[in-house]
Amino acid sequence: MTARALQAIIFSSLLATSLSARPYSRSAAEDDAPAATVLCYHIVESPQDPRMEISRDAFRQQMRYLSMTGYNVIPLRELYDYVTGKRASIPRNSVVITIDDGWRSTYTEVFPEMQKFGFPFTVFIYPHIIGQTSHALSWRQVKQMADAGVDIESHSFSHPFLTKRRHSALDDRDYYQWLDHELEGSKKEIERETGHTVSFLAYPYGDYDHFLVAACARAGYAAALTCDYGRVRKASDPLRMKRFVIDKRMDFAAFRRYLGAGSMRVQDVTPMPNQVFEPEQPIVISAKLPNHETLDPKSIGMALITPGKPSPFSYDAQSGSITMVVSDAIQTLKGKSLRALVWATDKAGKRLEASWVFKIPEPQLPVNPPPAAQPSSLTPAGVIAGGPSGAKSSPR
Repeated sequence: MTARALQAIIFSSLLATSLSARPYSRSAAEDDAPAATVLCYHIVESPQDPRMEISRDAFRQQMRYLSMTGYNVIPLRELYDYVTGKRASIPRNSVVITIDDGWRSTYTEVFPEMQKFGFPFTVFIYPHIIGQTSHALSWRQVKQMADAGVDIESHSFSHPFLTKRRHSALDDRDYYQWLDHELEGSKKEIERETGHTVSFLAYPYGDYDHFLVAACARAGYAAALTCDYGRVRKASDPLRMKRFVIDKRMDFAAFRRYLGAGSMRVQDVTPMPNQVFEPEQPIVISAKLPNHETLDPKSIGMALITPGKPSPFSYDAQSGSITMVVSDAIQTLKGKSLRALVWATDKAGKRLEASWVFKIPEPQLPVNPPPAAQPSSLTPAGVIAGGPSGAKSSPR
């Protein structure tokens, strides 16, 4: 099967789940204990795949957002320990990042970005593809990531549909013999190549049934992940852990909603949405939270979602005003649309956010500058020489 054909099957299998999904809202009872969001990616920056791929810029923006706005990226192992009662709690706003299949972009795009932020993540690979196409990982790359602390787990041996109903032509003996190879064969080969124990499985295409769940447990898997939509909570079934599938149809606003963020009211924001800032000035970002009495003051934050370190902010709990001044590295921000974001948790435990975009214009060169003065043609006294001054960029 070609890489493109396989990607098409993955997309068609996940399409119904992704299209029918709606932003998740927690009930009051569910707010009593922390829950985690498990994100499922496939390919970053691959022109060959117009569907399950997301762009490099989108992926980096999502990781910056998680890093800068109060989310806690935790290892899958910690979530498993919490689900099974081995860990008493996990942080609020916990996120687990998983990458499926074993495409080369996991090494070239994802791995460096996660190292930059210090994020743990899990890669679910199937041995049949490793080293078999120029778009796939090599075992050398898999081993390098594993040795650097990346969690390498199983996605079966050859990425087929594994459920019994998909193989009705096989009798029970032949089906389970074939299934053992897909489950145990994958586990053993990954362990041999990486030198690390494999404990988790991601069901290919998110397809599973009770026969497969039982077979996973027999094969020695402690947990398995689906593509079912929802959060993972204490006492969730470890062999049916839910995930959120991320693809290129999801814009940044939808990504934030999928993580559970609701809308926050803000007033008197600066810069105004779509305002063009003069590049010589420091950037003063501010807003007023009219309902600040309903918010947990310790949860309130502000960030400019850009590369680099977050700038400090100040919050006045009496007035509900929040301010941040950005004076460093303004040169690197010229010509870019910048996103300011304010977040908080209300007293019921719901995360709220407000976001707006503004721009710093590119420096403009003089238009049609005059030629240098020659001795035979000097500018008359009292006349100002020069071309028209640069006009400000219009907001967009």
